[in-house]
Amino acid sequence: LLGQEDKLPNDVRWVRESSEYANLCRQTFRMAQDTVRDQIKNSSAQKIAVVMDLDETVLDNSLYQVERHRLGLGFTQDSWSAWVKREEADLVPGAKSFIDFLRKQPVRLIFLSNRMNENLAPTKSNLRKLGVLRADDLFLLRVDKPDTKIKRRSEIIEGKGRMKKAGAYVVIAYFGDSSGDFPASSE
Repeated sequence: LLGQEDKLPNDVRWVRESSEYANLCRQTFRMAQDTVRDQIKNSSAQKIAVVMDLDETVLDNSLYQVERHRLGLGFTQDSWSAWVKREEADLVPGAKSFIDFLRKQPVRLIFLSNRMNENLAPTKSNLRKLGVLRADDLFLLRVDKPDTKIKRRSEIIEGKGRMKKAGAYVVIAYFGDSSGDFPASSE
């Protein structure tokens, strides 16, 4: 048993131990299915996409937080890259059923994440192990600090940069766990 000084922070304990967190995640993904279905029905675009963040949206990295806490350490890019390369992230509750739903829809799934692009191979491998990767999924991971999500969202919409080969997409839904995962109203 952990001593009081070793007790996990409330936010990490809530993600790892509470039924409320799991139920809220599942509920959110179930409700999102109806929204996506409506967006597809109302879209006249030929090429539509759903853009999803990875970390804490699809992939549950709370074990990384537990391990860092027990070591008395915080986040570092090196420790994060080492974690990603271990390919041990689990799925956020409800993510697999939502992605399975998307696979039956006429949409392209694009993963837009601030994971470093050098970690693309272990990221794909982790998703494959969890049964949610498909060969035609698109990934826009971060190349460097100036490679912001704003820039990458623009590439999706305009079909430029890394999206030149795939072309432009109309995004009908964004999924993420922080405000930076969504376009600002001024974008």
